[in-house]
Amino acid sequence: MTSDWVPVVALLGAVFSIVAALAFAIRGKFEGSTRKGVVSVLGIFAGVGGASHGPGEMRQGNIAPSGIMIQAWPDLTLLGGEPAMTIVPSYFVTGVLTIVVGLVVTTWAATSIDRRNGSLILIMLSILLLLVGGGIIPPIPGVIAGIISTRSRRFWSSGLASGARP
Repeated sequence: MTSDWVPVVALLGAVFSIVAALAFAIRGKFEGSTRKGVVSVLGIFAGVGGASHGPGEMRQGNIAPSGIMIQAWPDLTLLGGEPAMTIVPSYFVTGVLTIVVGLVVTTWAATSIDRRNGSLILIMLSILLLLVGGGIIPPIPGVIAGIISTRSRRFWSSGLASGARP
């Protein structure tokens, strides 16, 4: 039973290490903004967490999944096989797309979240990550990051916040 914990700890440790390293590398881009920092870290977590499903899907070969719900890492019983959803008819192609889309989500969250419509694009990329096998849970922080970014930008630009100051 303890052998089931080894891949879980290794996988989560790798994900958190990559997220921390990327957040540290782009910390100057935050410009003192907590919102940018939180949104970027959540988006990076979504991308890296989603991309971590890809190698498990690729290892299953070029066979068709039995349905829309799959297990990215079927041997990882402790996490229920890392459930994911895919609309792609091949495990191998699903894995490749998951890694590519996960890297795009990570890059977008780290570099482009403050662009015009950057929040909406992050939400759409996170949904795409869900559809190509990036897991059930990892896309959720990406969507949350997009919503946080959209809502906070509207609040600060509406003038409500400046009316509260003397």
